[in-house]
Amino acid sequence: MLELGMIHHWHTYERVYCRFHQSLGKRIISHNHRGRRVEKAYRAMSTVSNKWIHFWELCLALLFMGGSYMFWNGEKLPNNADLVYPLHLVSTLECRTQLFSSLSDKCKITLPIINQADYSAYQRNSQYTDIYTTLWGANYQHSRDQQVGAHYWVDIATARGTPLYALADGEVYAAEFNSAYGNVVKLKFKYKGEIFYAIYAHMDNFSVKKGDQVTKGQKIGEVGNTGNTFGALWGYHVHFEIDKDAGGRPAYAYMGCPDLDKGHSVIIAEGLCRIQMIQYTKDPILFLENADARLPLQPADPTPTDELTGSNVPSVQQPEQHSESQPTTWSSQVQTWSSQVVDSQDTSGALNELLLDFSRVDLIASQFLNKRDVRIEKDFWMDLPVGQPATLTLSITDKKTGAPFNGTLPQPLLLVANTTNLQITPVSTVVVTQGSAKIHLMSKISGNAYVFINLWTNKIGDFYVNIK
Repeated sequence: MLELGMIHHWHTYERVYCRFHQSLGKRIISHNHRGRRVEKAYRAMSTVSNKWIHFWELCLALLFMGGSYMFWNGEKLPNNADLVYPLHLVSTLECRTQLFSSLSDKCKITLPIINQADYSAYQRNSQYTDIYTTLWGANYQHSRDQQVGAHYWVDIATARGTPLYALADGEVYAAEFNSAYGNVVKLKFKYKGEIFYAIYAHMDNFSVKKGDQVTKGQKIGEVGNTGNTFGALWGYHVHFEIDKDAGGRPAYAYMGCPDLDKGHSVIIAEGLCRIQMIQYTKDPILFLENADARLPLQPADPTPTDELTGSNVPSVQQPEQHSESQPTTWSSQVQTWSSQVVDSQDTSGALNELLLDFSRVDLIASQFLNKRDVRIEKDFWMDLPVGQPATLTLSITDKKTGAPFNGTLPQPLLLVANTTNLQITPVSTVVVTQGSAKIHLMSKISGNAYVFINLWTNKIGDFYVNIK
């Protein structure tokens, strides 16, 4: 549009210029009858007019240079030499049912950092896998394998209301709600002379607006679960994405991909459009690592979770279990749950099989379950004395042959209690050996506990524990 406007004004100028020449030429001829005088007059007019042309060309050039600076403000972005992570403190999985502002210090840990983007070093560390739930380039079935999918962002899970921070000095390109991203903030920033966009999606709320100038480490909103997310198991997380610049706007991750009409779910699951994903986006964790990013806030008293062990894995500080005052709504729910217990009572201490409901699992889980029988048994009824351990046993066998399953689950089995009175280890189970896996419970403080059983993001069962 700018070029068309320039051409239009230039044609107008030429028309005026030609009319001026015609008028002046007729006047010179009518007042000067000798050829030499006419020729001199034309030469003088040509010299003056050429100088004026150069003058106006210079004015136009300055005008458009100024307009470019005013309306295309990439030059106004500060050039960042370093960056910060989008979060500082995050919630442990056990405490994720509560608002971040209500969490005790024992339920919060410093965001664990993946050094040198070496994801393989952290595969069996639940502190990392519970927080970095799906990596860039992976898919939802193999969330750690970056070679199988086209997941163009990283999901970082924590409690609702966890503060989110600007990773750089920059400008808010967008702050809005849409059906896919939910509440989303898109931050435009420059790093070492190159423009990028940081996307924070599924936010509970945001505290900035389009056009705001933000500073590195400034709080811009809080973690939520808005937009198109799985949503189960208190699925609060931030969708954190780094896009490249495409002529003053974010480059769409699958831009120009011939498989785009198959939809995001299929693209991510089957690893389609990876060429476009690599071309237009960045691995957010590797990007921050290469930028020597630091945490946005520096704790006054660093905890052991800030230090790395010799194996490059941070020492995990397990939250100390303690009693918490339960909301009154929990007590009424506990009474309902206890009246709806579905497993059969066996006071002899024999195993009690839990009733599992797989009707709401997704396609990936269905394909796995169609060929296998899955059972979960517990070695107690409902009551547990304080300090007494208990065990849940996960059993998986082939439906046709009865052979025990040996390998990795396509989706993790997750157990989360509504209170810290009951400790669950591990909360996430992915490996089954010879058809079996053990989940250990430890009753810490008297009270009521309700445990959700999820297969990835879908609830498949629950049970109630009365700790005496």
